[in-house]
Amino acid sequence: MTALYEQDKIRFLYPENWELDNREEESTPWSVSVHSPNGAFWSIVVRDKGTSLSDLAVASLDALRQEYPESFFESESVHDQFGDQGVVGYDTEFFYLDFLISAKIRAMDVEDHPCIVLFQSEACDFEKLELVFRAITESLYQAKIK
Repeated sequence: MTALYEQDKIRFLYPENWELDNREEESTPWSVSVHSPNGAFWSIVVRDKGTSLSDLAVASLDALRQEYPESFFESESVHDQFGDQGVVGYDTEFFYLDFLISAKIRAMDVEDHPCIVLFQSEACDFEKLELVFRAITESLYQAKIK
């Protein structure tokens, strides 16, 4: 089964057994994330209109790289597709403690808001969880508020 999140014209579906961490704010940027039972997560940060998507993607990559400065960190620039929109971003891998982590950063417009979507899990689980991550992200476009 799925649960629905909705705030300020941003809507998405997520697995009901995932925990919602909602950082409701009156202004931008604001964020919300959902966490799987095994520690994987998907998050979105909603930014001010007019913010450059490529600048958002680079800033997000830099922030992630700074969070793990002593670790192996590898990234690759990518172009992806969600809904009918092409998006920019990065695929990354890095070590956290003794775990190899895979993460994807995607910059996209959702309901006229520039957004950063980040999803990550242990690399050994990422392939099967990526289907869930993509479904959550696709639901941003399929669950539009009229």
